[in-house]
Amino acid sequence: MKNLEFQFDENNFNKLFPFYILIDSNLKIIGLGKSLSKTFPSIKLNDNFASTFEVKRPFIENSTTDGLKAIIEQLVVLGTTDDSIDLRGQFQEYKDSILFVGSPWFISMNQVTEKKLTFHDFAFHDPLLDLLHVLKTQEITTQELKELLDKINNQKKDLKRDQEELNRLSLVASTNENGVVFTKPDGEIFWCNDAYLKLTGFSKEEVLGNTPIELGKCDYTNQEELKKMIIPFLKGEKFNVELIHGRKDGSYFWTKTKGQPILDSAGNVTQYFAMIEDVTEKKNADFKLIESEDRLSFLILNLQTGIILEDEERKLLLVNKKFCSMFDFEGAPDSLIGLDCSNSVEDSKRFFKNPDLYAERLNSILESNQTIYNEELELVDGRFFERSYIPIFRDGIYKGNLRSYVDITLKKNHQTLLQNEKEKYSSIIANMNLGLVEVDQNESITLVNHSFSEISGYSLEDLIGKNASNLFLNQENKELIVAKNKLRTYGITDSYEVQVKNKKGEDRHWLVSGAPNYDINGKATGSIGIHLDITEQKKQEEELYLLSLIAEKNINAVVISDMEGRIEWVNASFERMSGFTKEELVGIKPGHLLQGPETNDETIRYLKNQISKGQPFNCEIINYSKSGEKYWVKIQGQALYNKKGEIVRYFAIEENISSKKILENQREELVASLAKTNKELEDYAQIVSHDLKSPLRSIHSLISWIKEDSDKAFSELTLGYFSMIENKVEKMDHLIEGILTYSKIDKENLTLESVNTHQIIQSIIDIIHIPKHVTIAIKNTLPILTADRYRIQQLFQNIIGNAVSYIERNPGYVEIASEEYDNHYVISVKDNGVGIAKEHYEKIFNTFQSYTKSEHSTGLGLAIVKKIIEAYNGQIWIESELGEGSTFFVKLNK
Repeated sequence: MKNLEFQFDENNFNKLFPFYILIDSNLKIIGLGKSLSKTFPSIKLNDNFASTFEVKRPFIENSTTDGLKAIIEQLVVLGTTDDSIDLRGQFQEYKDSILFVGSPWFISMNQVTEKKLTFHDFAFHDPLLDLLHVLKTQEITTQELKELLDKINNQKKDLKRDQEELNRLSLVASTNENGVVFTKPDGEIFWCNDAYLKLTGFSKEEVLGNTPIELGKCDYTNQEELKKMIIPFLKGEKFNVELIHGRKDGSYFWTKTKGQPILDSAGNVTQYFAMIEDVTEKKNADFKLIESEDRLSFLILNLQTGIILEDEERKLLLVNKKFCSMFDFEGAPDSLIGLDCSNSVEDSKRFFKNPDLYAERLNSILESNQTIYNEELELVDGRFFERSYIPIFRDGIYKGNLRSYVDITLKKNHQTLLQNEKEKYSSIIANMNLGLVEVDQNESITLVNHSFSEISGYSLEDLIGKNASNLFLNQENKELIVAKNKLRTYGITDSYEVQVKNKKGEDRHWLVSGAPNYDINGKATGSIGIHLDITEQKKQEEELYLLSLIAEKNINAVVISDMEGRIEWVNASFERMSGFTKEELVGIKPGHLLQGPETNDETIRYLKNQISKGQPFNCEIINYSKSGEKYWVKIQGQALYNKKGEIVRYFAIEENISSKKILENQREELVASLAKTNKELEDYAQIVSHDLKSPLRSIHSLISWIKEDSDKAFSELTLGYFSMIENKVEKMDHLIEGILTYSKIDKENLTLESVNTHQIIQSIIDIIHIPKHVTIAIKNTLPILTADRYRIQQLFQNIIGNAVSYIERNPGYVEIASEEYDNHYVISVKDNGVGIAKEHYEKIFNTFQSYTKSEHSTGLGLAIVKKIIEAYNGQIWIESELGEGSTFFVKLNK
C-alpha cells in the first residue's frame, strides 16, 4: 500500500482534535485547540508549556523537550498547574515540534456544564459525552436502588430494634428488682414478675386472677392513699402513690407504686402496667430525718448562737431565742415568722457603734450574696458580736440566707487581756538575760530575742532562716540535737548543756531548756529553747573542782567551818594529822578536840578575836592528836563571804611544822654557837693582827735605824736588800690590814644615810697618790645613795686606786660616769691601763688573786669591792681588752 499523506488546515484539525496542543522545541505553546482555549481561557500562545501543564502519568522528572519525546506514543495524563482538570491523550512528533492530541478527562456531566462546554465542543468521534450520559443514567438508577435498599434496611433495623426493645422490656420486667404486674382493665392480674412474688410472699397461682388491692390491703394501709391509686385507675389515668402493702405472712412493707395504662389505637385501655418498689428503708430514713429535723429545729431554737433564716423575698422563716435576747426582743420567736425583713437593716443599725458602716456593709453582703464568716461587729453598749452570712442556693437559684450572731464580748475581753499579757511577756522575753530561740521542724530559726543575739554574736538578720545546728554546732553536738529533737516529737521537755561557737569563733557553753512548739491546733511545728550562757559558770565549776581537788589532795590540812566555828568539812591530810575521822570532827569546834596543856593561851585568844571580827588569822600553835601526841601547826585562815558581803563560813590551812620547829631550835642553837665562834674569831683576828703587826713594825724600825747609823758602811747591793725587806714588810702590813678589813665587812652593822657619791669620789681623788702622767675626770653628776659612807668610800677608793696603779702609758686617764635607771644606778670607772684578759674577768674578784707584777698588790682590793656591793644586793662586772684598758661597772639600787 502506498504511503498516504493527509493535509489538514487548522479548522479541519480543530474538528478532529479540538483539545490539541502544539509545542515548539523551546517548550513554547504555538498552537491550541479551540475547545481547549474555551476550557482554559487563561492559556495563551507562547506560554511556557512546563509552567502551565505537568505530566502526571507516566512519571518524568522534568517537562523538557527530551522528556516529552521520551513518552511519545504512550498514554499520557496531563494536569494543569491549578488542578482544575486533567487531559488524557498522547504526544506525537510533528515536524520540529511536539503535538499533544487528546480530550478532557471528565468524570461527570456536571464538570462539562461547569466548563460551559456543549456537544459541539467535542469531536464527533469522541465517545466521552455518550459515556458520561450512560454513567449519569446508571448513577440515577443506582441512587434509586440505593434509596430503596436503605428503606428496606431501615425497616429491618426498626423491626429488629422493636424486637430488641420488646425483649429488653420483657427482660427488664422479669429481672427487675421491683415488682411488676400487668392487669386487665378491671384490675385482674394476668402477669407478674418474680420480684413481686418475692416482695409479697405469694405464689404465682395465688396472684394471678386477683387484684393488687385484694392482695396488698392490710390493717396498716391508709385509706386516703389507697384512694389516690383507685380513682386514677378507674379513670384510665397514671398514678404514683406511696402506701403500705401487706404480705402473705401478715407483715407489711412500704411501696412506691407507679401505674401506667396501655391504650389501643382508639385510645381505649386494654391493659394496666404497674411497678411496685419496696421503699421501706427510704421511709424509715425519712422518718428518722424528720425526727432529726425536729431535734435540729429544737437545738437551733435553743442554741446559744443567734440564728435568723430569711427566704429570697426577705421573709423571716426561722429565728431562735438567742437572737431575740441579743437584740432585746421580748416576744416569742414564733411570732416573728413571716415578718418582712426588708427594712430590718435600718431598724437594727441603732444597736451598733458605727451604724452607717454596719448598714452599708450588711446591704453590700445581701447584694453580693457572698459567704462571710466571723465578721466582727462592735455594739453601742460595748458588746462584740461575730456575724456569719451563708447564702442558700437551690439549683443555682438564690433561695434565701442564714445569718448567725455570736456574742464574743467575753472572748474579746480575754483576747485583749491575752494581748496585753503577750505584749508584757514579749517585752520580758525580748529584754531578759536568757536567749530565746524558736526553730521549725527543719531546724530553721524562726524567732530569736535580743539576748540570744547578744550571747551568739549574730544579728537578728544573720539568724532568721538559718539552720541552727549548722550555725553553732560541731558534729558531736549535732548528734545530740538530733536525739533531743526526737524527744520533742514525743512532747518531752528537758534541759541539757551544749558546746557552741559564737560568731567570733569562740567556744562557749550554753545551758538549753528545750520544749516542743505547737500551733493553735496542737500540731507540733518545731521546738522552742531558752539558752543561758554558762561559760563563766563552767570555768568557775572547773576552778572549783580544781580547788576542791587541791584542797582534798593538799599535803597540808584543810578545814572549813560554819559561822559558829563548827567543822563542816576536812580533807584527808587533816584526818591523818589529827588522827580523827571526818565523822568525828563534823559539828565540833576544833579547839575542843585539838588544844591541850601546852597550847599557848595568848594564841588561842588571838584566834578567837580574829575570827569574831571576820579578819584573817596567821599563827603557830600546839595541837594534840587523837592519840595525845603533841605537834606544832602553822594556821592560815580567813572568813568566806557571799555576794552580799555576809560571812557564811571560815576556812583554814594547817601545816604541820613540828619538824620545822625542831630545825628552828637547832638553827637558833647553831646561830648562837656561830655568833660566839665569830666573836671569838674576830677577837682572835684582832689579837693576831696586833701580834703580827708589832714584829713587823719592830723589823721596819730596826732596818731604818741600821740604815741611818751605818748608811755609808753598806754597799749599794746591801742597801737594795734593806729596801726590799722594807717593801716586803710594808706589803705584809697591807695584807694584814686587808684581811682584817675583809673579815669585818659583813660582820659590822651598816649605818644607812644619804651619801653623795660625787663628793666621796672627789675626796678620794684628792687624797690618793695619782701619778703625774694620769688624769682623773668625772663626766657627769654622780648620784646620791642611801648607804654606809665608809663602805662606799672603801668601794670606790679600791676601784680608782687600782685604776691609777696599773696605767703605764702616757698620758693616762681615768673617767668616772653614772647612768640612772628606774630602780638603780650604774657607775662606771674607765681607764686606759694594761687591761685584763677575758678569762680572768671572774677570778679578779676572788681573794688573793692578782694578775699583775705590782709589788703593792695584795689580791684583796677587788674582793673587798665585790663583798661590799653584794652586801647592798648590787652587781659588779668588767669590760676590758689587753693593752687597751678596762671599764668597771657598779650597779647599786636606789
